[in-house]
Amino acid sequence: MPRESQSIHGKILLGAGISIEVARNLMETPAAWIISEGRRGRLERIEWRGQTYARKTYRVTSPPSLRVLLPMLPGRLRWGRARRSWQSMGNGQRSGLPLPLPVALEERADCAILISSWISGEPLHHWHARALKQQWKSVDEFRFARWIGTELRRALAGGLTTRDLSPYNVLIDGRPEGPWSFGIVDLDDSTIGPPPARLQALHSLAQVGHLPPTIGRTLKWRAIDAFLEDGGIELLGDRRKAIEELSNSITRLDESKMKRQLQEGITNPLAGWGLDEQGLPVPFIGGRRGP
Repeated sequence: MPRESQSIHGKILLGAGISIEVARNLMETPAAWIISEGRRGRLERIEWRGQTYARKTYRVTSPPSLRVLLPMLPGRLRWGRARRSWQSMGNGQRSGLPLPLPVALEERADCAILISSWISGEPLHHWHARALKQQWKSVDEFRFARWIGTELRRALAGGLTTRDLSPYNVLIDGRPEGPWSFGIVDLDDSTIGPPPARLQALHSLAQVGHLPPTIGRTLKWRAIDAFLEDGGIELLGDRRKAIEELSNSITRLDESKMKRQLQEGITNPLAGWGLDEQGLPVPFIGGRRGP
């Protein structure tokens, strides 16, 4: 738990400078936009007094037969995902990592609600798709690839360990020619501490390098080159071996996704990435305007 937070009645944690009144207002404010919604919860964008925040609701996912036991479980077991995210935000704030800032966390009997600062931007591959449609200059595209490689190196070297560094969780904002901003969201399976072990760093890079066919191989490897040249060798070790392992891991992820899509009857290779046939982003499942 961040040192700057405090507990109110053991149920609500507050970020630095946040009062209980502000927290309750943010919990109750109607959503301006529902980003996505599914079995595990809902992600919303809320606006209050000229500020934009993210509000994530975590739902119980246990089988109905086990839910009667949930009140007897400690919060760390019922709401572990929310607590990990809260803790990573607080630790990331002190470490200067590009993560959301923690605002408030409330644990209720049937759900947990996490409020954080809003990081503007779009998922990496969605932002890239829009940039391509704007006749992106090759020099700017290559410069962007190197930039994001260095940003990823700084995040991992800064102590971010996560099992879910997918392109959807890497947000990019800015014009195609720059300047750009970079943020990482969805920290439910993350920790902040020492730099990740080599295999974990390789896994994270393979996840974020597992991209739709709209992003060419050359662009990916320019980013990896920049990652390694900016000190990433300290995380990954021997350059040739690291590149070989990364290439194999990304290929396995690509093939696995293609196989799942075919099993589901999806023939458009972009559909599984939230892109239409023209390569432009489509709304997330459950995404809609708030009430």
